[in-house]
Amino acid sequence: MAQVLKDEIRESILKAALQEFYEKGYQSAAMRNIAANAKIPTGLIYSYYKNKEALFDAVLRPVIYDWERVLTAGGENKGKHANSAIYGLSKAETDCIFHLFDHRQEFIILIDKSAGTKYENEKERFIKDIEEHLIKHRNDEMDDIVFIHIIANNFVDGLMQLMYHYKGKEWAVMILQKLSKMYLSGIGL
Repeated sequence: MAQVLKDEIRESILKAALQEFYEKGYQSAAMRNIAANAKIPTGLIYSYYKNKEALFDAVLRPVIYDWERVLTAGGENKGKHANSAIYGLSKAETDCIFHLFDHRQEFIILIDKSAGTKYENEKERFIKDIEEHLIKHRNDEMDDIVFIHIIANNFVDGLMQLMYHYKGKEWAVMILQKLSKMYLSGIGL
């Protein structure tokens, strides 16, 4: 019985922290607000998480990826998301994006609200990994590195707009399909 209560408290803390970090970002988030929203004393959070940074890590755990590994994993687009295959994206890339749709707030926090943390450059790292992937697969028409950077940066910004304005998975797949086709067809991939 005690373990169930502990799991409920941990989940309550994570849920309250997710909302606080989403609304205020890491730097402005306050442990006392998280505790108040979790309906627990502030000190109890520290029984579960060493500090705010450890709690932030726990909130972001579902969206921490090795982007390079995802981009190079390849694989045909079969199975779970085959009917929703995204133009030009591998199974690993599609699965990753579907997972991110399920964890939109965490992804927004990671990319846009993590200033002052070890994750504050995650957007740039993601863009760089996409650039490197595009460079490996480019054709002769796509030889300008600045052009590749613009495409990668715009793709990530487009993905973020999908996350912020999300209207459901079917809608997001339709928009992402258009976005991918526009970017990848336009550069000859």
